[in-house]
Amino acid sequence: MTTAARSIAASSDDQPERVLELERLQRENRDLRAELLQAEPLISAAVLAATAFRLRDRDALTEGLRLLAQATQAWEDERDGA
Repeated sequence: MTTAARSIAASSDDQPERVLELERLQRENRDLRAELLQAEPLISAAVLAATAFRLRDRDALTEGLRLLAQATQAWEDERDGA
């Protein structure tokens, strides 16, 4: 058997393992996306507050911090309920 033929044969033997690995990675990706969606309001509020701070916009900073506190509370409530 040539090297190419042995390589093809080895690849076909690994196929079920590759499928299982792909399925595991897809599940992990789906779980990470769900976690990111939960954290998105928290991240957005933090960016808004940080931007307002850098711009020295007191009203926007106050609103951004208020949104951040609300997003944090909602995130903690969801985590405690899970």
